[in-house]
Formats: sequence, structure tokens, C-alpha cells
Amino acid sequence: MTIDSHPDTASAPNQKFWGLALAIAASGIATSLYSIAHHMELRRNGHTEASCNINSVINCDAVAASKYSELLGIPLGVWGLGYFLAMTVLAGTIFAGHKSSKEHEPAWFIMAALGIITSIALAGISLGVLGTVCIVCVLIYTLTLVQGGIAWKLWRARRPDLDLSAKTIVGGLSTSAIAVAIAILGFNYLKPAPQLPGELQDLPGKHDQSTSLPQLAPTAIDIPVNKSAYSGMGEDYRKGPDDAKIVIIEFADYMCPGCGQTAPILEDLHNQLGQRALFVFKNFPLSNQCNSSVSSDMHPYSCDIVRLARCSGSIGKFWDYHLKAFAEQSRASKEKAREWGKEIGLTDAQMDKCLASNDILAKIRDDVDIANKAGVNSTPTIFINGKKYLGERSAQAMRAAIESM
Repeated sequence: MTIDSHPDTASAPNQKFWGLALAIAASGIATSLYSIAHHMELRRNGHTEASCNINSVINCDAVAASKYSELLGIPLGVWGLGYFLAMTVLAGTIFAGHKSSKEHEPAWFIMAALGIITSIALAGISLGVLGTVCIVCVLIYTLTLVQGGIAWKLWRARRPDLDLSAKTIVGGLSTSAIAVAIAILGFNYLKPAPQLPGELQDLPGKHDQSTSLPQLAPTAIDIPVNKSAYSGMGEDYRKGPDDAKIVIIEFADYMCPGCGQTAPILEDLHNQLGQRALFVFKNFPLSNQCNSSVSSDMHPYSCDIVRLARCSGSIGKFWDYHLKAFAEQSRASKEKAREWGKEIGLTDAQMDKCLASNDILAKIRDDVDIANKAGVNSTPTIFINGKKYLGERSAQAMRAAIESM
């Protein structure tokens, strides 16, 4: 009796299209679940071995590490899960000819249009802002676009019979809102706790500051820069004149997504400032293998990468290795760390010696000790003439802060 109450809703020739809409929604749920799992692995480990990390342009990790990967602190994959769950419920009741299909059908069309608009906006951010493509994201965009094509086909056939009253639309959208809320509540209940305390997590938006807030901390801290292999625990690798009036010091971790995004920004800033500034790199690896102030091995390959980066410095190739490690951060592993070393000219014997070097380990620990005394509680942390930089991570914003000094 229920099915006959709306015989034209899911009857031939529309039945096959509603069935296809259900299949697309189910595919969207599966893809969104993968996106959530990938996002959480990246947050937990700082990188993933996802096959969609092909190069610097096609790289799921880079997109997931950006501030655009979350909305209101919730991964976009969770929002996608809620969206496709809602589309499944709406299309399912229509396909089955359920008595609620009358109010669910207009909502399904509205949600299909919303999916297309959102996909176009996110694709624009990916290409226009990040300059990076996420294959998983592209799959979701494709699903919503195909769904939009089905919606257009069904809209033309169903429009004269739809109840488009405000009461009906609100009722259908309420069902959608409940589905999205279930996805968000489920994620918040089931998501694992981070391995590091929040202050050490380099989360999207963490360093975004309102322009009304100060860009630099008011107090300068004396951070030593070792300019010789015989000073301190070893030379700090740096670029620019040692007597520059502007000294920019970065404490970073080679597997930290935010550090990977900041590396080309600092390169851009260096190109802009030229001989006016000295850029210094110091290590703060988020791994208890070489950083005793961190309780977990969050980034398991960081310590090896740090050792080989300093090893590269011994043959004058520190910055070559440094930039390569950040550019290929998503592929980080013990094997990759050595492969990068070979590419810039290190031999296996040299790398074996550096990986076992107590001197290099002492230098790393000295950097960590300096960082702790300076109040470093996240990576990357940047100091400009001893003052912690608090502003937006962009070359333009940092240069503005420097020019204001």
C-alpha cells in the first residue's frame, strides 16, 4: 500500500535513476570514510603512505594538512560523510516509495545542488590557493557532479508533481540535518585521542591571527646561533650574512605538515630580503628517539632525517637536502631519507657514520634544549630578532612584521 501511495515517484523510467542515486550516495559514504581515516592518520603521524601522494602537485597529504581541510574543527571528510548519509536516506525513501518521500524528494534536489556548489568551491581552493590536487577529493567532486546530472534529469521529469511548499522543504532538510549531525557526533565520539598534547599539534588555523593581534611577541629572547663548527655543539646551518641586522630562526620538524608548508614560504621571504637577513634552521623533531621533551614517537623518521640533513651539511649540501626532505615529506621513511642523501651526493659509508654519530645527536638535543628554554611549544616556531612570530604564515605577513620593527 505504501509503495502505491506515490506510484510515480520511483516508477519506471525514474526507478533506475533513483537506484543510481543510491549507488552514488553509497560510494560517497565509502570515499568519505577513507578521507576521514587518511586525515586522522596524517594528524597522528605527520605523513601517510597513501598511494595518492604522487608528487608535489598530486598529493593528498598536502591538501589534508592545509587549513582548508577542516570546517569548524571537523575534517571535511566528516561533513562529506554526513552529506552522503543524508542523500542515502532521502534517495532510499524515494526509491522505496515510502510515505515520507513527498517531503524528502524536494530536499534531495536541494542537497544535490548544494553538493555541486560545494565541490566547485573546494576544487577552486585546491587549484587556485593550494596549487595541489587530492585524488580522493576529485573522486568526491566527480560523484557529486554525476549526482547533479541525475538530479537534472529527474528534476525535468518530476518538477510538475513536486510539493515545494516551505513546510515540505523544511521537513526534508531537517532529515538531512539529522544525518549530518549523526556523522559529526559519531566522529567526535569515536576519533582517537592525539598522541601529543594539543599545544604540540600543528593543526589547521593554529597560526592564523587576526590583523588586530600583535605579529611579534613583545619580549625578545636571546637564542644562540653557532656560526662555527667549533662553537657550541656544532654549527647552525644558515643562509645570509652573519652580520645581518635581521635574524630569522626557525625551530621545525621534517615530518610536521605545517613545517613542510612553511619551508617554501621562508624560501620566498629569503629571496625577497636577500642580504638583509640571516636565516637559521634549528631542530625540534617530534620524536622521543632524539627529543626527550616529547613523550611519544609521533614522527618516527624525523630523527634519521635530521641526522642526514646535518650529514649533508658536512659536504656543503644542507639546504639541498633540507628542501628535498620538505618537498617530499609525504613519502618520508628511513629508506627515503637515505635515498635523498644519495641524490645530493652522500655515500652509504658517510650516512652510516652520521646516523651513528653521538656528536650529531648531541647537537639535536642542544637545539631541543634551546627550544624549550625559548618556550617553543609547536612546530614550526619562528623568531625574528629574538621575538616569537605570532602572525599568519606567509612571506607577505612576515615581511610586514619585519618592516614594522
